Amino acid sequence: MVKYALKAFHHWKSHRQEASRPWHEASYFVLDMETTGLDPKQHQVVSLGWVLIENGVIQLDTAQHLLLDSAQIDDTSVGIHMITDADVLEQGRRHESVLRYLRQIMKDKVLVAHYSPLELGFLKSLWQTQPMPSLAFPWLDTMLIERQRRERAQELIQEGGFRLAACRERYGLPDYPGHDALTDAMAAAELLLAQTAYFHHIPSLQELIKLGGGRVNLTSKRS
Repeated sequence: MVKYALKAFHHWKSHRQEASRPWHEASYFVLDMETTGLDPKQHQVVSLGWVLIENGVIQLDTAQHLLLDSAQIDDTSVGIHMITDADVLEQGRRHESVLRYLRQIMKDKVLVAHYSPLELGFLKSLWQTQPMPSLAFPWLDTMLIERQRRERAQELIQEGGFRLAACRERYGLPDYPGHDALTDAMAAAELLLAQTAYFHHIPSLQELIKLGGGRVNLTSKRS
C-alpha cells in the first residue's frame, strides 16, 4: 500500500512539474476527426488529421491525414466530407494499425482539439475496439480557452462565435475551408499559437489547462 502511494505521489508530482513549465516546452498533438455523426456510440470515424507543435512552432512535416478502412460512408458523409467509398477502398488504413501508430505518436504529448468532447469521445470509443495499452495525457480545447478568455473580458459573443472559423477571425487568421480533418487540425494549431501570443506573459501549460483542458486516460476493455 505504501509503495503504491509513493508511486502515485511521484507520478502526480512529475505531471505537476511538467504542467508548470512554459507552454512551449511541451509537445502538442493537434487532432481533428471527420466522422459520420456526433455520437461516438452510434457513429464512426471516417478520417483523422493531425500535426505536431514543438518548441512553440507548427511542424509542417509531421502533418498527416489518414482514412480508416472500416468507415462506412453514406450520402450525408459524402456531401459533408467529400470522402467516398472509393476513397476508403483505395486509401483506407487498417483500423488496428492506425490506432497503434496513433498511440505511438501521442505518447508524452498534449492533445489539442477544437471542441474536445468530439475528439475525446471518439478516441475513447476507438480504444474500445482493439486490445490497446492504456494511454494517459493532458488535453487542451481551443474552443474552451477562447470562451474563458472572452468571458473574463466580459465580451458578448454571438451564437456560433466559438466555431473554429469565427475564433480564428478574431485573431486575423485566414479563412480555411472546413470539413477536412488535416485542414481543421492545422487551423486549430494556428489558433492555439495565436491564443498564447495574446497573453501578457508566456503562459504555462498549467495555465492553459485551467482555461480549457484536463487529463484523460484511454483504456481498452480487451487490453
